[in-house]
Amino acid sequence: MKKPFVRNLRKWEFISTHLVERLLPHRQPLAEQDETGVGTNSAKGPVMDKTKLKNKFWNRALLFWLAALLISLIMEPRSLAESSQAPKMVLKERLFDFKQVYEGQIVTHDFPVFNQGTDTLKIERVKTTCSCSVVSFDSAIPPGGQGNIAVKVYTHGSDGRERWGVTIFTNDPNWKEAVLDLRADVRPAIVVSESAVQFSGKSQVSSTKVIEIKSGIDRPLAIQPDEFDLVDKVDYAVEETQKGQSFRVTFRNRPGPFDFYRGSLTFKTNFPEKPELTIWIFGRFKN
Repeated sequence: MKKPFVRNLRKWEFISTHLVERLLPHRQPLAEQDETGVGTNSAKGPVMDKTKLKNKFWNRALLFWLAALLISLIMEPRSLAESSQAPKMVLKERLFDFKQVYEGQIVTHDFPVFNQGTDTLKIERVKTTCSCSVVSFDSAIPPGGQGNIAVKVYTHGSDGRERWGVTIFTNDPNWKEAVLDLRADVRPAIVVSESAVQFSGKSQVSSTKVIEIKSGIDRPLAIQPDEFDLVDKVDYAVEETQKGQSFRVTFRNRPGPFDFYRGSLTFKTNFPEKPELTIWIFGRFKN
C-alpha cells in the first residue's frame, strides 16, 4: 500500500500534467508509444526524447509551485496567530516633577506599567543618566497585568533646576525603549555665601575672610566645628548672628614663610538633609 505522501504526489502530478497542457498549449503533448516503446506521432513520426523531457520538466515545476502555494496557505494563518501573541506596554505616566526639594533629600516615585498585550511583557534592563538614581522594577508582567518601576534619587550635590532620566528596555516589538523623566527644583538646605576662601598677597601680611551660613529651611540650624587641618596657618572664629538661623565664620591667615597651602574646615549640622558642611581654604603667597 502506497504511503499518503506518495499518493498525494502522484495525484498532484496528474493534475499538473493536465494544467500544463491547458496553460501551455504551444508545447507538444506526450507522445503515444507504439509496441516497440518508441513515441510516435501520426503527423511527424517518432518524437524525440527531448520533447518528452521538456514536458516532464514543466509538469514537475508546476507541481512544486502548487505545493509551495499550498504550504504557504496552510502556514500563513499559523504565522499570523503567532505574531498576534505579543506584549503591549502602556505607560500612563512618563514625566514626574517633584517640584521643590532640598539638597541632600532622598526622593522617590513609582511609575506604573501596564501590559495590554497577549504575551508576557518583560522589562529586560534599565539605564539611568546619573549614578545618583537607583531603580527597582518588576521584570515580568503577565497579559492584562500591572507592574511597577520605582525610582529613587539622591539629591546630594544638586542645585537649582535638575533633571534625571531612566531608560527602560522591553520585549514589546513596537516599543523596545522608553524614557522616564524626573525633574525637581533643588534648593540648598543650608545657604553658604562662599564655598571656599582664598588668601593671597605677601606671606608676611595677615588678612581676613568672612563666610555667612544660613538656614535654607524653616527650622532652627545648629552647626559644630568638627575637623580643621590648617591649625598652624589659619585661625577661625564662629559667631551666631541670628539664633538658630544664621552664623558668621571669620578666617584670618597667620603670617609666615608660606608659598601655598590648601585645607578645609568641616562642620557637623543638625539637618539630616545635609549633616556635614565643608568650607575649603586656599593660600597662595609671594615672599
